[in-house]
Amino acid sequence: MDAKKANLVVVTWDGNAEACACVSFDMPKDFDLLIFNYTGTIAEPISPRFVADYVVSYKTENKGQIFEHLYQYLRQHHISYHYIGIIDDDIFFRVSDFNYMLQIAAMHQLDVFQPSISADSYFSHRKFVHAPGYIIRNTDWVEIMAPFYKQELFNACAPYFKETISGQGIDCFLMPTIQVLYGKTNTAIIDAAIIRHYRPIRSHQRLYSNGLNNEQEIEKIRQIAIQLVSEKPDLFTYDFKIGILKIGSPIKVASYMYSKKFKKLAHNFSAFLRNLGTR
Repeated sequence: MDAKKANLVVVTWDGNAEACACVSFDMPKDFDLLIFNYTGTIAEPISPRFVADYVVSYKTENKGQIFEHLYQYLRQHHISYHYIGIIDDDIFFRVSDFNYMLQIAAMHQLDVFQPSISADSYFSHRKFVHAPGYIIRNTDWVEIMAPFYKQELFNACAPYFKETISGQGIDCFLMPTIQVLYGKTNTAIIDAAIIRHYRPIRSHQRLYSNGLNNEQEIEKIRQIAIQLVSEKPDLFTYDFKIGILKIGSPIKVASYMYSKKFKKLAHNFSAFLRNLGTR
């Protein structure tokens, strides 16, 4: 492996349409590229725009199974990287943005991160939308649409990938818990890089072959995370338990979340007033 390409970007592919159709190869990539064909067909991506370093094909239903097969493939072939990013096939991004993002992540010694999302994207959480004027913003977790993980954290989550077909809940519950257990909690949204998600979010409409829907899978992963916390409770703060894992009565959790939002609003308003005073 080229030392200059110490990171891996995985882009999923349906095995039929053009692979990496949403990727702008506007400059040479400073990372290795793995094409993950989630249909299980033997098709090879042939494109004058890029050369993939790896092509793998497994039939999967959703991202949890992609995580599982990716982990097994890397382990079996003794492939190791610093960061691994797993990008959905309906995400527009530029290679130059990802090169810069990975440089920023290394500079800030991030453990987990993601690019920001354009305001005209389909998105589930507004906090991930691009914030003009920022390069990086700290956060508690990043979503499963386009996450980047240190490989050791990705590997640490691997025993639980089989518990979820969708992968939902790994991002907001399991990974933050594993990060605390490993002492690697430096997590951020990198606004210097922007992606665009062009397809409507449909995971909440699906029933998977395990008989669970999206919400049930999320709750299953949350309970796994709660169990891990219960084994080493002293490592986890009150804020983590109630703010991340939502442990407690619905009223208690809601009160905490509203209080947190109010504090953030007050902080932002105070910053706005200070900025007015400098003009």
